[in-house]
Amino acid sequence: MSAKNVQIARFRSRVAETASEPASPSHTTCIGHLVSILEDDRVGVTVPGMAATLAARLAVPLTRTRLLEAIESRQSAVVIFEGEKSQRAIVIGLIEAVPQEVPEAPPAKATPEAPRVVEADVDGKRVRIVGSDEIVLECGNASITLRRNGRVVIRGTYVETDSAGTNRIKGAAVRIN
Repeated sequence: MSAKNVQIARFRSRVAETASEPASPSHTTCIGHLVSILEDDRVGVTVPGMAATLAARLAVPLTRTRLLEAIESRQSAVVIFEGEKSQRAIVIGLIEAVPQEVPEAPPAKATPEAPRVVEADVDGKRVRIVGSDEIVLECGNASITLRRNGRVVIRGTYVETDSAGTNRIKGAAVRIN
């Protein structure tokens, strides 16, 4: 056997020995189960490989109702240990069960919608909004409607135009009142 093969064999032997020894809870994250509510805002947690129920602090905010539900269903919890002391457990989260039923997907639309285009150029004071059929701007009793066919409707209790220069009204026909 070559020297390299001997090193590999020794390494594999050490890995196998380490894997056969139970992991110390102080050096790892464990999956335990919530079993009770204790005094001082602590919960009782059972962890595989440890005979006694541990008093653990909660690192996640849970209501008393949610805690009771988790205890009743023996919900799994992620438990870490503070420092080298396996008696100082901290619950850092609950493991939620995968839902049994997959929610029904919404029905596919027959015609795809036109993509929305919204542009806002803050530096140039420009805003561009594109609608496929109609755009309506509303504020209280005032509204401006832009339609696909080219019609523009301006409504309000008082409509005012103000111009420092010429105020032109152009059209094939102009009706006033």
